[in-house]
Amino acid sequence: MRMIKVKTGKHSNTASGQEAWSGNPVGLFWDQSLVWGILCVRALTDLGVPFHLLGADDIRTGCLERYRVLLVPGGWASHKVRVLGDAGRTRIASFIEQGGSYIGFCGGAGLALSSPPSLGLVPLERMPLTRRLPSASGTIQIRGNEHHPAWRNLPLDIPVSVWWPSQFGSSQCPGSTCVASYWKTGTDFQVADIPVKDVIGGNFRWQDLEQAYGINLDPERILGHPAILEVRSGRGLLILSYPHLETPGDTWGNRLLFNMLRYLDSEAAMALPSSAPPPPPCFDAPPGRAAARALEAAWRDAANLVAFGEQNLLWNRRGSWLLNWRRGIRGLEYGFLEVALRCALDHLPAGSGGDAPYDPWAAPAQKIEAEVRKFCSMARELLEEEKPAARNGQLSKLGKVNRRVDELRARLFGTRMNHGGMCAQIFDDLDTLLLHLLRMNRP
Repeated sequence: MRMIKVKTGKHSNTASGQEAWSGNPVGLFWDQSLVWGILCVRALTDLGVPFHLLGADDIRTGCLERYRVLLVPGGWASHKVRVLGDAGRTRIASFIEQGGSYIGFCGGAGLALSSPPSLGLVPLERMPLTRRLPSASGTIQIRGNEHHPAWRNLPLDIPVSVWWPSQFGSSQCPGSTCVASYWKTGTDFQVADIPVKDVIGGNFRWQDLEQAYGINLDPERILGHPAILEVRSGRGLLILSYPHLETPGDTWGNRLLFNMLRYLDSEAAMALPSSAPPPPPCFDAPPGRAAARALEAAWRDAANLVAFGEQNLLWNRRGSWLLNWRRGIRGLEYGFLEVALRCALDHLPAGSGGDAPYDPWAAPAQKIEAEVRKFCSMARELLEEEKPAARNGQLSKLGKVNRRVDELRARLFGTRMNHGGMCAQIFDDLDTLLLHLLRMNRP
């Protein structure tokens, strides 16, 4: 599963009929995003928008003072809150108050809300789980606010992608504007593991399926609700989007993203300095032979685990970066582990794999290799134990199954949906390593 190699040197705008970028580099908050962050890197590169990858440490020490726009990718808001801490929250709030712009996708949008876990940047809450559609994914049409500057040169309705979004509890708060609402489901839209087109064209009723699954499934629950909101706060501006406008292949979503970034940059330019910020520092030396071998071994373990799940009909490929897993299985984490490690290999800079008297990459890479080997071994055992229940449609990610399954799940993922346990440790370590690798390939 090969991800795009981030281009170095001058950006080139390849989007058909789209203007060239003329603003400052965008600050892209990297931590706790993994594949969502990788997709943002890809989208910004393809759109010709210059950017700098920022870690939580950079934000806590005041780097936002040099930027106009902060982009926050998806990922669990709780993990982002953890790494930012109180100091990071204060810095972001001050950045917006003084005129900075914030744009967040999915978990990055939820991070700004007032419902915990969050930074409480705007007085908007998440919709309670009992009311929202919690497991929607795929293409959906959104209807835009044609009077909003971000909708310049776009059709009124455009297809975008959502990947298990939350929902806004309301679109009403001081200074808020609805930029787009959910309008119509697309041909590949599904809820949980159910393609909507199969229900519409079959003999199933959403009411019966919801009773069997025990969760909300009817897509009518999301249609007409706000998908993207703009909120003014102090002198600054936030755009919060549950659709993932950075999704590869989403031509209209990518164009909307470009329009939004240009709009946010121009709004912030009226309040903030115009000089472009310098990129954050990175390691000078590329990874040596030991680090490269460790990352290759870790990726092979993850790839073999994904192949094992495919062979056992626990998931199939939904695209180059995403799995489509059976209900009750943790397919997202397994797939993301493979994609993130493949990305690390693809971004080994020129000169990697050689001998050096001291290689600062070796210890972190070897730690990841050991963690991934142990994780994949235990995960294979867990999948073998989960397989019978998954095939019978009787498996829940958080429900009790048997002593061994419950024990393995707790060690691998913790006891909540926002992955903990060994998975959280691996993702934390891989997060840091990828940040440094991508910075070495920075445009």
